[in-house]
Amino acid sequence: MKKIFTFIILLIPSLFAFSQNSLKLYYHNNLLANDDSIYLFMDSSQYTVQYVQLAVENISNNNLNVKVKKTEISVIPGTENSFCWSMCYDTSVLVSPHYITIPAHSINSDDFYGEYYPKGHLGTSIIRYTFFDMNNTTDSASMIAVYVATPVGIEELAENNNILLYPNPTSGITNLNVDLGKDFTIEIFNSLGAKVLQENIISNSIDLSLLPEGIYYYRIKENNQIKTNNVLVIQK
Repeated sequence: MKKIFTFIILLIPSLFAFSQNSLKLYYHNNLLANDDSIYLFMDSSQYTVQYVQLAVENISNNNLNVKVKKTEISVIPGTENSFCWSMCYDTSVLVSPHYITIPAHSINSDDFYGEYYPKGHLGTSIIRYTFFDMNNTTDSASMIAVYVATPVGIEELAENNNILLYPNPTSGITNLNVDLGKDFTIEIFNSLGAKVLQENIISNSIDLSLLPEGIYYYRIKENNQIKTNNVLVIQK
């Protein structure tokens, strides 16, 4: 089974990002602000499945009966997605028919999984998962999973991680951590696999400010030999 490379980007919370709601969400033990985004990268193989597992905390003094709502913000046609909460549901289910009782001041870390199946389709799908008290639907917490299926395998992405662009994410200007005594070129592809940039590298500083915000993968070549493939996120 291919390993899945997960890249997390937490949006900068506002002063009021962490509300006084009863529910809080965690990803890999990291507390999420409401509607934080998590980027999950995979290859587009027909057999690839990407999971996001979340822990749900009840910080109130009462037991809460919690349900989950799935909102498909933007989904690539031909892909499938589903989720598990108390049980695993069909792809057509948007709100869990069943609830799970989370005791006061307790965390449920085992029952939620979001699942995404690219089924050979490239591109980015965006899905929000909202956890809410079934007796008070406004008492809720949500996060956004950004599933990115790329045309390169994860083994290729991790092929040579000592040649990297930084900072990553970048607002447009990025740097390459190599000695330019050799002939290097860079190729950049968007999330659909279309090449959007190819040029010889003449400086360690590379200006990508003309590219729109998005998720890209890049390929660095040395004397026409591929040295690394990796993911780059542009945020402005």
